[in-house]
Amino acid sequence: MTKTMTLLLAAGLATATPALAQQSTDEVRAMVSEMMNDADSRSSLLAGGDAGHDGKFFIAGDGFRLNVGGQLQFRYLVNVRDDENAPQDDFSNGFQTRRTKLDFNGEVNKDWFFRVLVSADRGEGNVGLEEASAGYKFANGVKARWGQFKLPMLREELVSSSRQLAVERSVVNEVFTQDRSQGIELAYATETWRIAGAFSDGLDSENTDFNDAGGAAGFPIRVAGEAEYALTARAEFMISGNDWKMWDDFTSKKGQDFGFLLGVAAHWQESTQTPNPGDSDTDTLQFTVDASLEGDSWNIFGAFIYRFQEQSALGAGETDLSDMGFVLQGGWRFAENTEVFARWETLLADDDRFSSGEDTFNFITVGLNQYYAGHAAKATLDVVYCFEETSNLSGTGVLGTGNGLLGDTEEGEIVIRAQFQLLF
Repeated sequence: MTKTMTLLLAAGLATATPALAQQSTDEVRAMVSEMMNDADSRSSLLAGGDAGHDGKFFIAGDGFRLNVGGQLQFRYLVNVRDDENAPQDDFSNGFQTRRTKLDFNGEVNKDWFFRVLVSADRGEGNVGLEEASAGYKFANGVKARWGQFKLPMLREELVSSSRQLAVERSVVNEVFTQDRSQGIELAYATETWRIAGAFSDGLDSENTDFNDAGGAAGFPIRVAGEAEYALTARAEFMISGNDWKMWDDFTSKKGQDFGFLLGVAAHWQESTQTPNPGDSDTDTLQFTVDASLEGDSWNIFGAFIYRFQEQSALGAGETDLSDMGFVLQGGWRFAENTEVFARWETLLADDDRFSSGEDTFNFITVGLNQYYAGHAAKATLDVVYCFEETSNLSGTGVLGTGNGLLGDTEEGEIVIRAQFQLLF
């Protein structure tokens, strides 16, 4: 096609421009030959695999490869709360651009790899950094990476937001999430098991400086902010299955082989030490056990998470806090590209977390996925119901416009979420 356009352009110039028409036939041929050589050169570059699309848009050459991708999630949400929940409205609805991301990743000389992930804020559209990491693959199968990345803790968090069953991850995941941190990680994988360990700045401490003051004081239900130090380790055992890639999401296609994945992880961190005598020192221990089963068009995932915190302040006694959560979800493709799913989750907060009100929370989510091009073009509709009043979770970073749950002083909050996702 490039050569044809070149010939047409040359012929057009020869007939449309009087000055060019007067040139000798040899001069015209020389110019056409030069243009044809240039077209051949460009075609050979593409044929040689230096740029194109092979599932990802890429630029490559001499051991270097840059992949460029993105994620768009557009939603319509309806939130219904108790009509006595004054002064707030009891009905909220509208559109939302939940996620807009650009992902740059690839390799340098095959052994060195990198990733830079940026996203636009859904409220104001400001672009911020989510991930920035680099690493090296050793010949013995060990991989090292450093920078800002997700710690190897909760499997639900480690599965991309673009590859979930529901519109959003569970509330329990948001309470215990590791999210991203800055640190160093070592990982090793075989055909049936893999392990990763990290030394970092702690749970959910992305985009913090080394002298940051740390997380919020008091008894937050969600651990976030700079820690003095943190250690995280996760091990996964593929008891059945033939490829690690099958665990990159939660869905199962028709005809898929049976797979069983068991995961365990633990995390320890100590809060930052500051000269303020009123600050609370907090030691946090968290661990999880999860299991994933997938078969011909069906999938089941379950996780248990436990967290213990020891908090102390100058002139005050120690406070021990224990929180735990359960998540159980499953999906079934009753047609090749249509899937129904359901999720039950329970959060059991320590009795001392809140001065009054509920400390046990149950949520159920049911929904439908329609896959037009796998996860690359997917529509999701789901409904979330809260069995208890959730006002104690408001303002903690657990509920909000991200998952559509706004908190209610009475039981029965409902959110309906319709989302279309496009990956490129």
